[in-house]
Amino acid sequence: MFCEKLTEEQIRKVMNVISDDGALTILKIRTYDKSFEDAVAVSAVPEVTAKFQEDIETYQLHDYFIRGKNRAGAGSDYIYRKMMYEWFGEPYVVKYLMEY
Repeated sequence: MFCEKLTEEQIRKVMNVISDDGALTILKIRTYDKSFEDAVAVSAVPEVTAKFQEDIETYQLHDYFIRGKNRAGAGSDYIYRKMMYEWFGEPYVVKYLMEY
């Protein structure tokens, strides 16, 4: 719901902040624009393919957490939710509190 509204610039900010030392090189950002290809996709969340040192990993940005953050810094989900709150405001927090 909220993660689908993230711009490429916002996604880049998230990825730079959650990496421990900013050593994450973003190779590809896949966002969904409601095209036919996206309609048949299993997932409708933004995906980021990034290189951390020698490893290439794929991260999926969901509304309240990031999947695939094995190399991301500690507290990544908290930082991510804080950034989402700054961008989407009170409706984001209310929805989070109602679901969790």
